[in-house]
Amino acid sequence: MIFRRSKGRSDDTSLFALTQAYITLDVKLGARFTGNAALCVKEASGIFSSVLDYAKGFLDVSSDISYRVERDRYGYIWFIISTDMIESAVVALDAIADTFIDHGFKGQILASVFAFAEKRGRFYLIYNHRSNRFYPFMPSSAGARDVESEFLIYSLLKHELAFENDKTKWYPIWDIPF
Repeated sequence: MIFRRSKGRSDDTSLFALTQAYITLDVKLGARFTGNAALCVKEASGIFSSVLDYAKGFLDVSSDISYRVERDRYGYIWFIISTDMIESAVVALDAIADTFIDHGFKGQILASVFAFAEKRGRFYLIYNHRSNRFYPFMPSSAGARDVESEFLIYSLLKHELAFENDKTKWYPIWDIPF
């Protein structure tokens, strides 16, 4: 898979730190990457549809990921990536985000979302592109948040990932389409 780093982006490596932090999740929590991740972008006007097509074409050339694009009821577009390797998911989502940023749509990016599973259930690591920070989100089977598990994930990874320390900014994203 060939992806380029944008000339217009800073060399921020916060998102890429997830590839190493994943080892900690595996060893200390028994968590596994589910093979699914996504970039969520708010639809806009102007050249947005051309950028959307460009991002799709960009993903079409990859041999180690598959993807689909879905629109949700809130007007967000989800680029849902499927791959066996978390490294491929991180690189692909960063490249798609770069494409939108390069064309002036940074403010339209909601987040990148990575799905994991462990004995208590599925959880997500959400990456806020505006703050370049992660936070955990673990929905419970009762339709609420499993805050205890979120804090456990935070405590395990807070020295490895750039985490949002202000817990009031840990916004849940309900109805993640994967």
